[in-house]
Amino acid sequence: MANVTVNAMGQQCPIPVVQATRALEGMKDAGKLIVLVDNLTATENLRRMAAGHQLTASVEQKGEREFVVTI
Repeated sequence: MANVTVNAMGQQCPIPVVQATRALEGMKDAGKLIVLVDNLTATENLRRMAAGHQLTASVEQKGEREFVVTI
């Protein structure tokens, strides 16, 4: 199982979604995609993107402007 992390801190949508989609497409094995973002809009857009790929996404808030989205 492979885990891939995308650091999209400081990026506004749609950049985090584009980066996450590319990372998903590049994953050869099953695993988790972890996306680091700093705004709620990105977390919601990443959840929608995951649902569109029939995947689940969870969001964990680490700080005031730090979120970890696990797909």
